[in-house]
Amino acid sequence: MRQYPFNKSKIAIGIALVSASFHSIAQNSESEDIELETITIVGSQQDARNVAGTATVVTAEDLEVFEYTDIHKILSSVPGVNFRPEEGYGLRPNISIRGTYADRSGKITLMEDGVLIAPGPYSASSAYYFPTVGRLAGVEVLKGASAITQGPYTIGGALNLLSTPIPGEQSGFFNQEIGQDGAQRTHVTYGNSTENFGFLLEAHVWETDGFDDIQDESGDTGFSKDDYVAKFRLNSDRDTDVYQELNFKYQWSEEDSNQTYVGLADRSFKADPHERYGLTKYDNMDNDHETLSLNYGVSVGQFEFKATYYENDFARDWFKVDKIDNKKVYGLGNGINNIIGAANSGSADALAILNGDNAEAVQIKLKHNNREYESDGLDLRLNWSNDIHSVTVGYRDTEDSEDRFQWYEVADWSGGKMGALSMYGSLPGYSSNNRLTEAEAKAFYIQNIITLDNLTLNIGYRSEDWEITQERYVDSVRSAVNAAKGYPKELANDDVSLFGAGAVYDINDSISIYAGFNDGFTPTGGGADPEKADNTELGVRYDNGNTYIDVGYFQTDYKNMFGSCTASGGATGDCEIGDSYNAGEAEINGFEIFGQTVFESGGLTFPVSLSYTSTSAEFENTFSSSFWGTVTSGDDIPDTVDSQLAFSVGFDNGAGWSGNATYYSFGDTCSVASCPAGTEIDSHSELDLVITRKFSESLDGYLTIMNVTEEEDIVARAPKNGARAQMPRTALVGLRWRF
Repeated sequence: MRQYPFNKSKIAIGIALVSASFHSIAQNSESEDIELETITIVGSQQDARNVAGTATVVTAEDLEVFEYTDIHKILSSVPGVNFRPEEGYGLRPNISIRGTYADRSGKITLMEDGVLIAPGPYSASSAYYFPTVGRLAGVEVLKGASAITQGPYTIGGALNLLSTPIPGEQSGFFNQEIGQDGAQRTHVTYGNSTENFGFLLEAHVWETDGFDDIQDESGDTGFSKDDYVAKFRLNSDRDTDVYQELNFKYQWSEEDSNQTYVGLADRSFKADPHERYGLTKYDNMDNDHETLSLNYGVSVGQFEFKATYYENDFARDWFKVDKIDNKKVYGLGNGINNIIGAANSGSADALAILNGDNAEAVQIKLKHNNREYESDGLDLRLNWSNDIHSVTVGYRDTEDSEDRFQWYEVADWSGGKMGALSMYGSLPGYSSNNRLTEAEAKAFYIQNIITLDNLTLNIGYRSEDWEITQERYVDSVRSAVNAAKGYPKELANDDVSLFGAGAVYDINDSISIYAGFNDGFTPTGGGADPEKADNTELGVRYDNGNTYIDVGYFQTDYKNMFGSCTASGGATGDCEIGDSYNAGEAEINGFEIFGQTVFESGGLTFPVSLSYTSTSAEFENTFSSSFWGTVTSGDDIPDTVDSQLAFSVGFDNGAGWSGNATYYSFGDTCSVASCPAGTEIDSHSELDLVITRKFSESLDGYLTIMNVTEEEDIVARAPKNGARAQMPRTALVGLRWRF
């Protein structure tokens, strides 16, 4: 796999900042608590509760309770957020906000520290990188009018992942975790701040053998993932009239995982939900990711200006089973999804192929889904505030690209054994596997938050202007673009203007009501029209300092919805990856309920919280397409559960012992709109427990048991239409040391 080295000027900046760190610390070893707001959008939990719109903040303390490494589990406790699980570890999340199509989180604005983090936010948003959750220090979820400043995806909302901040004084953190299936995780941070300088060094090393077995084959189904972060800050004196700050961040990660796209036919799932087919023996994901960002901020009186330059580079090769033979096998079709579908329809031949009991050898085609992504941009923000107004003006200029160079290898499959791999044909000539897609986009927004006694207003405007082009090459050395087929082609050249407004009114010190409206939008370059929707929300909040309750209603009225063809998605027929397909009008609405309180009894405290979402998601027209299949008005939108619950009860005895039990419940759905046999995903639930023992102010340990009752339900039927189960009962033990 080709690597993406940064250029010499970037390396020089990093070396200069590292050198400055030792010089600065030598000059001044004194420190003070420093609270910087250069990476957050919402701020604290209390700030989120006062937003004229809907926002949720998951804090570092919240994340520490279970030490989850799966973002799906973390977001289960956030109302309005749905997801489609995949491999049980959350390595490649599928996240939906208020019913947006979840596949590869491609329809939400995904950020880390306020910077777009999807590998190709415009050219290929449904990509395969997600920041390592185990190193995060918080999560911000913005929905409705509160998300107008964060684009380009404004129908559902935005997810901002917060990395570990530079500490205000010399300190460090060490967490060593071990568990079943050879699981090991080490998380280490160390940093310091002086009057004019701060730094943080971080490492997160994670590996496991996996919880699945491979039928009649040796080898594990686990992964290893290493992630490293370095941050440096230079700043002027705190009490100066003109405060200036320069932040530098570098992140690098690599992953090698023996994960597969192939799920199980229903009969195989009933026999053993955690035994993979032997034909997936060679399936493997190999990727690496680099991020560099440089942030400058200056504060003068009522004005604050921030400028952020960033680059994200991601390269990956997912080598995985794609097809069987070069023709339709026994008349079933040659895609692995065709074979699984046929097995679910009762075909003995299809089930025999999957289990390796086929009478004659077949040839398995495995595809190198080899792609490289680049994304860079400049983000400018200016804020002016007084007692009534807080006006923010923002501009972002970004470019991103997806480079595909994909080829096949083959192996014979007979007697439940895979033969040796060999090259299939030559490297790509002209095809969809040999192409470069590039996007350029400019975004502008202005937002005014107006505070008038008991009333807070949030009024915002956003514009997006984007262009997407694609080149397909005639040969593997890319000597020329295929002009005969009309390349390079302009896939999109469009612009849009969006409006949003929200209001919060405090009835008294404890009760407030809120309402909001915003234009929703999703760009596309795959042939379909962009998504447009009217989003409304209405709710009431109660907060007396000990108890907080938020009950809200939301509605998303799509003027047009589309689906994007990916290798992981729920297409019902053949479609070309990257193309998008109109679905027309649709409506999603529902209720979101969140509540938390603390009870005290006999020297014990019992924190209790509940998150519940009820969602109705339906198509509003009748049509047929190779992606959506045959759809009748009133059909449910696939992979959108009708209900989702997280109920948590904890305890703390004040003498070092604490714990938590969280019950998760998910309603039913289907992986295909018309919900034919073999696409149902029934309701399911799961219980997680954790016990923590605090030995001293700096040392504690924990025992986490996930899926305590060993549930083995179907939780997803994608990728490739196969059934998938949640992680089996798994115990992890960890020791945390703060120094």
